[in-house]
Amino acid sequence: MMKLVESYNRIEYELPSDMGVIHKLEMLLDRHFKIQKSLEFYSETLGISLRRLNAICLHHFRKTLFELIHERRFNESLKLLKHTALSVKEISYYLGFSDPPYFVRYFKKQTGRTPRRYRLVHSS
Repeated sequence: MMKLVESYNRIEYELPSDMGVIHKLEMLLDRHFKIQKSLEFYSETLGISLRRLNAICLHHFRKTLFELIHERRFNESLKLLKHTALSVKEISYYLGFSDPPYFVRYFKKQTGRTPRRYRLVHSS
């Protein structure tokens, strides 16, 4: 029975509708990643279960939805630090962090540098 379920899941992952879900998810992430960190928001908006959405994300991106949201926020922080004069505090609030020191710790954990240090090295 387990093989049947595994086989079914593999077939289910290849549905053409996955591409529609991926496209809609990318649009949602672009619009809402700063404010919406709730995984349920994305699954409910797309009209599929969180389990199914995570399966699609893992299959196509090799990342969970949670990882995709955080990656999008992190990449935006890199872009803002490189290409704007916004302060670290402004960037942290813009990205939906309620506490600038938390953003600094989060950023340092990802890069090994504080946002200010990163900006000094990478600004254009």
